[in-house]
Formats: sequence, structure tokens, C-alpha cells
Amino acid sequence: MQKAEKQEFVKNFNETLKNKDFLVVAHYKGLTVSDISSLRQKIKSANSIFRVSKNTLAKRALKDTSFEVLDKLFVGPTSVAYSDDPVSTSKAMVDFAKENENLKILGGAMSGKELNIDEIKKLASLPSMENLRAKIIGLLSASQRSLMGALQANQSNLIRLVINNNKS
Repeated sequence: MQKAEKQEFVKNFNETLKNKDFLVVAHYKGLTVSDISSLRQKIKSANSIFRVSKNTLAKRALKDTSFEVLDKLFVGPTSVAYSDDPVSTSKAMVDFAKENENLKILGGAMSGKELNIDEIKKLASLPSMENLRAKIIGLLSASQRSLMGALQANQSNLIRLVINNNKS
């Protein structure tokens, strides 16, 4: 990579990171090319981006972003996954790390706050935004059905009462 290409990479990566809320750093030593391809697919399906780059370039790209606190993690064969959805990205990384012991999650950051491995695992255990939306919609529709059932039941009771009183 030429100097101009490196500068362009750092500039583009920095701009991308400024617009993201969540980043996970991991070591990938020992992963095969097919393992990395599989990880990329898993990350991509979580609407996230997986990237491997030279540590010196990544550290430069972290400058003036909310992920600058992670500078110290960039030692050895380091990769990053980033997105605006911390839960999906965490799930993808943690699930892959469970399947393949060569991926070692080092830490992460969310909105400028550094996260340790346990905090990333907690994020991974949360339901996704899609699941939460589905649950909210289910609760709202269940409430509407309950209200309609109650109103219809009261109307039926009222009609029976009127009919019974007229017979007397």
C-alpha cells in the first residue's frame, strides 16, 4: 500500500467510524480464510461490517472518534466489527467466538464508553430490535383485542338485561 493509499484508507475509515455507535475488537489469529469468510457473512447478516487492517492504520483512524479509548487493544492480529446496532453485532461476534475458539473478543466501545468482554456478552444476550418491535406490536394488538372483547361482552350483557326486563 502506497502512502497516499494509506492516508485515503485512514481518512475513509475515520469518517465511517465517526458515524457508528458500536465497535468490537477481536484477535483472529488461527482463523482460516474460510473461517474469516464465514465470520464476514455472519457479521454482514447482522447489518454490521467486519474489517481487518494494519494496527497502525486502525489506530490513526480511531483518532477523534468515540472509539479512541480502544487504541490499546490494537496489538497483534486485530479485527473490528462495527455498526449502529450493538446487540446484533455482539450476537454475531459472540456466537462465532463460541463456535470457533480462535476468535478472541478483546473489548469494544459504545457511544464513547469502553466495554469489556462480559459487557459485550450481556449485549449479545439481549433480544434484537426486531424481536423487541415484534413484542411491542404483539402487546399493543393484544390490548386492543382485550378492549374489543370487553366492549362486546358489555354490549351483549346490556342487551340481555334489556330483553329480560321487557319480558317481566
